[in-house]
Amino acid sequence: MKNIILFSLLFVSNVFSQKKITVASTLKLPITDALLIVNNSPKYITDSLGNVTIQKVDLNSSILIRHVKYKLKTFDNITNQDTLFLEEKLEELKDIEIIASSKSKKKKESLFPKISLRNILPENFGKGGSIGSNIEIALYFPNEKKQGNFIRRLKIYTNDYKVLENLQTKKVNKRRNAKFSPIQVNFYTVDSIYEVPEKRIFEQNFIISCQIKEDCAILELSEEEEFEFPSNGIFVILKNLSKEEYEALGFDYPPGITTIGVSKDNKIIPYFRYLHEGETGLWKKYDYLIERQNTYKIGIEFKN
Repeated sequence: MKNIILFSLLFVSNVFSQKKITVASTLKLPITDALLIVNNSPKYITDSLGNVTIQKVDLNSSILIRHVKYKLKTFDNITNQDTLFLEEKLEELKDIEIIASSKSKKKKESLFPKISLRNILPENFGKGGSIGSNIEIALYFPNEKKQGNFIRRLKIYTNDYKVLENLQTKKVNKRRNAKFSPIQVNFYTVDSIYEVPEKRIFEQNFIISCQIKEDCAILELSEEEEFEFPSNGIFVILKNLSKEEYEALGFDYPPGITTIGVSKDNKIIPYFRYLHEGETGLWKKYDYLIERQNTYKIGIEFKN
């Protein structure tokens, strides 16, 4: 009898230490895979019904909700709220041009690594593992036209991948659904002397993930976040979340980042540095990828 009472008390205590919240659009449609960032740390992600269970300790915290199709919104106290509403992003009308009474979409200006015929070779086709828990990646985008366009969107193509578990038996396991795992991204300026990443553009890293039925993770900058493409180029920085953060969000593995075959004159160059060296760590060209004529399938889109 004592055990039953103790179990009941523990159950009741656990129920009241959590709260179920729904994230929905202003049209009251549930939002799947919305990422909830508590005090700058990713902690929750909504399910297929837009629901998420939040620990009581986080209810009074500052919670930022990010989703590629909805505007960013911060909630400072949700103790007395059951539903959090996000406003849907609307495509700007200037992306559509009317010519001779017919409607046609303007071609969006973007900068992606150019895929070469090498991409169809067996060693390149369909490849792209995770970037590793001990490093962060930097991809350099030159500004050859010196145009003053504003950066609006970042696309990172992710994928599931295979891992060799045993060298002797050559047993391979596939990291299924890894492509939907979140990843941290940011932008860095370019050191004018050494041509390596210098200073971060945003104080806090963005955390984005590929949505269901999509093939890439998208960072959509708000009007306040958009910035001019520097004349000497920009670096896009990627690194995984910590193991504890992935577990808290219900993910087992980091995403695979898709690699592609490129020509020898490719100028979108990958760099890396070791995380344990901190912000003063030395950035190095990722010679392994460069010598294989590979780079990451990552691109920048500009505001028209």
